[in-house]
Amino acid sequence: MRIRNLLIAMLVGVALFHYTFSTGAEKVQKNTDQVEMIIRGIGFDKISQTPVVLLSDKERKKVLPIWIGLCEARAIELGLSGEITPRPFTYDLFAALVRTMKAKVERVTIVDLRDQVFYAQVEVSINGDILKIDARPSDALALASRMNAPVYVNKSVLKNAATIEPKVQKRDT
Repeated sequence: MRIRNLLIAMLVGVALFHYTFSTGAEKVQKNTDQVEMIIRGIGFDKISQTPVVLLSDKERKKVLPIWIGLCEARAIELGLSGEITPRPFTYDLFAALVRTMKAKVERVTIVDLRDQVFYAQVEVSINGDILKIDARPSDALALASRMNAPVYVNKSVLKNAATIEPKVQKRDT
């Protein structure tokens, strides 16, 4: 856990360094190669004994499962519920840092899937500058759940991932 906290502190340092020395701002543009998704909840894969975060598009036509760790699952659940813990989680600390710097998490994007591993980015705006910070999807989603940030998935990821098509029950007429 100490290593994770150290890595998050380093992430904040890199973001601040990038912000301080960046020469220009990237503008957030609507990307047609991405689909907006919603965190629908956390499930549990009995076979692998692992939590799974479930993302779906707004129309609920596709569901993207991403297997995550137990601690990350709890962090996402807490973020979604709005429950306040007696002591802040690392994600709460990072969210507080973003707010204190008068920054905003613009979006979280699942950007790639390689060798069955998902990759994400957190886009943070500070004074009009956009910082794209690499993150694990579970960490990005835990932060998004606390910051009310939208979640996007690149269409190429949806194409290559094992998505679940919800079953529609048909009635005889």
